[in-house]
Amino acid sequence: MQNINNLQPGTVCRGVVTAASATILFVDLDGVPGVVTAPNLSWRRFTHPEQVAQIGEEVVAVVLSIDTDRNQVSLSLKELQHDPFVDFAATQLGTTTTGTVDKVTPIGVFLTLQQDISGLLPAADLTGALKSAEIGEEYNVVVSSINLNERRITLAPTG
Repeated sequence: MQNINNLQPGTVCRGVVTAASATILFVDLDGVPGVVTAPNLSWRRFTHPEQVAQIGEEVVAVVLSIDTDRNQVSLSLKELQHDPFVDFAATQLGTTTTGTVDKVTPIGVFLTLQQDISGLLPAADLTGALKSAEIGEEYNVVVSSINLNERRITLAPTG
């Protein structure tokens, strides 16, 4: 049986997923209850925590914080995963790529460039066929800027 007092932020530990809600996975750390909230589950997109880990599955997590009053540990699965956004940022700035229209909004068109990586083509830059872009259509675009802190990609039309 694990003792909550033996854990500290940054500790890597194993646990078993015991339950899931719409936004949280509950993990048993050998007798100590742990929770993984949606922002700490994965770099990938998901609609329910059980798309990341199933009930009964063993997971490896990093301790984020400890609440001894509530006898609960806050965990992250994401901290131990590779961040695909960093790879994209390191290799794609200034390149021309194909994107699929994800969403059309007043501020511009969002295009999916790679799995779980999207960028914005600002409304002010929409020209030609892009002015009437529809969801599902593909366009060639240039990756004009990337902000790692904001996890934001700005696109520009080709040519």
